[in-house]
Amino acid sequence: MVDYVIREATPEDSEQIIIHNDSIANEPHNGITRGAGECISLEDERAYLAASLASDNSLFLVAVQPTGKVIGVAGLQGGRRKATRHSGGVGISVDREWRDKGVGSALLRHMIEWAKTSNTITRIELEVMTHNERAIHVYEKLGFKLEGKRLAAMYKDGQYIDIYVMGLLLFNYPLPE
Repeated sequence: MVDYVIREATPEDSEQIIIHNDSIANEPHNGITRGAGECISLEDERAYLAASLASDNSLFLVAVQPTGKVIGVAGLQGGRRKATRHSGGVGISVDREWRDKGVGSALLRHMIEWAKTSNTITRIELEVMTHNERAIHVYEKLGFKLEGKRLAAMYKDGQYIDIYVMGLLLFNYPLPE
C-alpha cells in the first residue's frame, strides 16, 4: 500500500518543502548540490512555486504523506529563452526513510508524463554525481542516456566530484552512430 500521494506543489507547501530540503542538505555526503545551512527563505520558496504553477514549461512535484509531511520533491525548470524553452532541467530528492521504495521513480514518471503532454517540453536533462549509482540506475531505467561527464564540477565534503550529464528525449531524434 502506498502511504503518499504525488501532486503538483503549491505555495502552501513551502514550509514542508523547506523542512524536507534542509533535512536532505544536513545529511552527510548527500547527493544534492546544496549544503547544510544553504537555506531559501519562505517568501522565496513561495514565489518560486507560484512561478512554477504559472509556467507552461516548468513543474514542481511533491510526494506527500497523509499527515502533510513532504517525503520527496522533484522540480523541472524549463528554459527561459525561446531557443531553450523545450528543455527542462530536473532536480529531485527523497527522504532517507523513503529511498529504495519507488518514490523517486514515481516522481520522475509523473514528471515525464507531464512533459509528454505539455506541448512544450521535449527534452529532460539532469546532472548526477558519478558515484551515485542508485540514482544513475533509476535514471537509466526510465530512459535517460549518459551524455557527458563534467570533471571536478562540484566541490563538496572536502573533495572535487565529477558529474554525469544525462538526458531524455521525448521525440525521435537522429542520434549519431
